[in-house]
Amino acid sequence: MDDLWVVLPHLGAGGAQKVALLAAEHFAAQGLRVRVITMIHGHPVLHALPDGVRHQELSPQLEVLKPWLGDGSNRSLLARGSRYLIANLIKVYRFMIRAQMVLIGPWLESHIRPGSSGLAAELFQLGTTTLLGDRLLQFRNLVEQEQPRRILALLTRTNIVCCLACWDLPVHVVVSERNDPARQRLGTFWALLRRLCYRRADVVTANTDGVLKALSRIGTWQRLELLPNPLPFGVISSAENGSERDLEVLAVARLKIQKGLDLLIRAFASIPEVRRLGWCLTVVGDGPERSSLENLVTKLGIDGVFFEGFRSDPQTFMQRAAIFALPSRFEGMPNALLEAMAAGLPCVVSDASPGPLEMITDGVNGLVVPHEDWPALAKKLEMLMEDQILRFRLGEAARQKLRSLDWSVVEPHWRSVLALPKL
Repeated sequence: MDDLWVVLPHLGAGGAQKVALLAAEHFAAQGLRVRVITMIHGHPVLHALPDGVRHQELSPQLEVLKPWLGDGSNRSLLARGSRYLIANLIKVYRFMIRAQMVLIGPWLESHIRPGSSGLAAELFQLGTTTLLGDRLLQFRNLVEQEQPRRILALLTRTNIVCCLACWDLPVHVVVSERNDPARQRLGTFWALLRRLCYRRADVVTANTDGVLKALSRIGTWQRLELLPNPLPFGVISSAENGSERDLEVLAVARLKIQKGLDLLIRAFASIPEVRRLGWCLTVVGDGPERSSLENLVTKLGIDGVFFEGFRSDPQTFMQRAAIFALPSRFEGMPNALLEAMAAGLPCVVSDASPGPLEMITDGVNGLVVPHEDWPALAKKLEMLMEDQILRFRLGEAARQKLRSLDWSVVEPHWRSVLALPKL
């Protein structure tokens, strides 16, 4: 019987993956039996698995549909036509179930609780099993067979699956929200499922006070707690870091619209060439927006912008760069920001979400700009580029702020949330 399962959609790029593996490594090193479960079969693994931690991936989906879809190796026109018709009928059926659940959502919310019975419970079970399908059934069966003592799930849809799979099972379930629900576009159906399914969680957690407050407004939970992101490496001292840094603006993020990297590129390009002479912009990370961001650089006709792709060692860049920028359109608590602050980097963030603003106070230990305002971002970057003393002062203040997230400080609370005995 495992002491802890850490459940994620995949082990690809992402801040949640970093936090999950950091927690898995930390508790496995203390002798706990820890397993990482990932929901998406065949997704590229971009993180090294910690020593003593097992990884298990769910099987490919659609196993439930195989009897209906027939033999996929049969390439005859009739067989292919039948599979196409059945697959589309299934899509229509699922759409209807989804629409019905949204329609009766208020009624479900007044009747659905763990342990409840009756028509509402039956419709809820039918709808969720139909819509979440093989992934939910597989995970449910795995939990019943292996009987883990506790589960830590990260990211909304994974959280929902875990809550449903453990709905009536004696497992301590902790779910972790990573983004601000007030700004995240989840959709009506998934927002309904979150409100219903999180009622099963023994603890609902967030990594910022702002996200915690947003969660408190959308439901009533058994226990709602702040669970801060621990640092993947300790706070780097000035002596370790050295005083010389490259003339480099750094962004470390998943390349998607949420992160606002298009705004950063526009801001960097708008700084007069004479003032950004010798400076470069380095983007570390990968994602669906990479090609559009590269095209934007070409369109703006600027040099000195480098895309490094996904890297498992972002601290290498943070120890050499001079400025860190993350003008996100919404956030929870980005790990990259915490790592940059721990490395003594002056950071520029947007005011779009409360998470980063809990760490960065404008002019004290970083700089804050209005969201979507790339001209304002350009002015802040230019200010830092021209003032080495300001960069050092803000970076040192950021470094001191991050000392509160060392494992030695946050571990007692993690143990309380996970129902682990005190050391």
